[in-house]
Amino acid sequence: MRQLIVNARTEEEKIALLENGRLTEMFIKDRHQKMSPGSIYKGRVRNIVPGLQAAFVDIGEEINGYLHRNDVLAYLQAVKNDPSIEAKSISSFLREGEEIIVQLVKEGSEHKAPKLTMNLEFKTSSLVYKPFEEHVAISKKIIDEDERSRLEQFGRGVLTRGGLIIRTDAQQHSTDTLRNMFADLEHASTAVLNKKGATPCKLYHPENFIEEILHEISLHSIDEIIYDRAHIGKIVKQLMPKNAAVQLTFHSGTEDVFSLYNVDEEIDKALRKNVWLKNGGFIVIEETEAMTVIDVNTGKFSGKHTYRDTVLQTNKEAAIEIVKHLRLRNLSGMIVIDFIDMKEKRDQDTILQVIRNELKEDRVYSKVIGFTELNLLQITRKKVRKSLSELVTSSCTSCNGTGRVLSNESIAFRLQRELLSYRTKDVEAVLVEVRPDVIPFIEEGSLLEILESHLHMKLFIVPNHYVRTYAIRMEGSLVDIQKRMGRT
Repeated sequence: MRQLIVNARTEEEKIALLENGRLTEMFIKDRHQKMSPGSIYKGRVRNIVPGLQAAFVDIGEEINGYLHRNDVLAYLQAVKNDPSIEAKSISSFLREGEEIIVQLVKEGSEHKAPKLTMNLEFKTSSLVYKPFEEHVAISKKIIDEDERSRLEQFGRGVLTRGGLIIRTDAQQHSTDTLRNMFADLEHASTAVLNKKGATPCKLYHPENFIEEILHEISLHSIDEIIYDRAHIGKIVKQLMPKNAAVQLTFHSGTEDVFSLYNVDEEIDKALRKNVWLKNGGFIVIEETEAMTVIDVNTGKFSGKHTYRDTVLQTNKEAAIEIVKHLRLRNLSGMIVIDFIDMKEKRDQDTILQVIRNELKEDRVYSKVIGFTELNLLQITRKKVRKSLSELVTSSCTSCNGTGRVLSNESIAFRLQRELLSYRTKDVEAVLVEVRPDVIPFIEEGSLLEILESHLHMKLFIVPNHYVRTYAIRMEGSLVDIQKRMGRT
């Protein structure tokens, strides 16, 4: 049973993917993200750095984007015609001041510029159209030869220019439906490439957050979509394939939909450093600036047979759990796993196979490199968006940034969602104590006044240095709460 839970009652839109009741993926709208991956810009090359084989491009944002030589169209086309020029400098293919069209591949960070490419792509959950390529590629997960033949024939038939990647979800659609999808993508490509505007400017940005995520996830793989705002249902119905058997459920109750399905509780668990295994062992997950490091420990598990058997059982269970957390926490980049030492190579091969099998369920591309001489397993996972911890936590000021706590904004939104469940309660006022640095986020945009108007009650939000997040201390009559606060 795969369910999508859409929580859209606040500005912080969230989507949770549950598999058999367990949270497996989280998608959170980043309100501070000004540049969305997939956005297309007309930019100007500001400077070329031959030593890096890269250029920095002004795209009209606060920071210039980073464009590597291998993502420059002129270079890609030249190497295709003559592989011997592969080592030529970027300066041979790009000049400073040149106007170019680029697409944002990866959002930037505090220390890195946003990554750009000139090899544009337009996509749905079934097709990826690349107007500057000349090939048809079919997902390796489609193994039926007749189906591969049908899809390849479709791809060759519709392409008059450009290239096409046919994704796994395409096998769920008829050839006519795929033709219509492709026509939409080709039309979008033409519209963007012909769009006028002063340089630099944005030519295209992805749809709203809900549509963006539904284009990533195959709706054929979802059994039920539960949403708490009526307009979400309209969006889903517009994107729903005719042959998709998805149950749509509108949650109109006062209880927050994430609370109803214990999603916030699962998020809190996913932010913990230690993760216990069913057999008594545990894993430790630490995100650093350079990589993610994961350590596996036997903990309370001693096994019933040999030490080798104990180690292998613990490592197998840990491997399964680790992949689940790669997806849930959206960990990316370099990932190093320190399994309990295995002396036998066949035991290492067993763990490698478990990891590879589990990664088949992951939509994000990963590469299992293998064990090092120090028995550390290396994996790389493509960065698509920020990790869960980056989105909902911030550096802890008490320990000079060595730890992380739930961010002030996340706390404010959680409180907002909980207070919205008070709509049908017969109370005049509510007293809430919060961490002092959260109050500015609650006051931002007159949120407090809006909540009071919506709930038809008085809200008293007071600071308390001893509260980790917030605490609803009292609800009842206005007079009683004013007495408690020492007011008359």
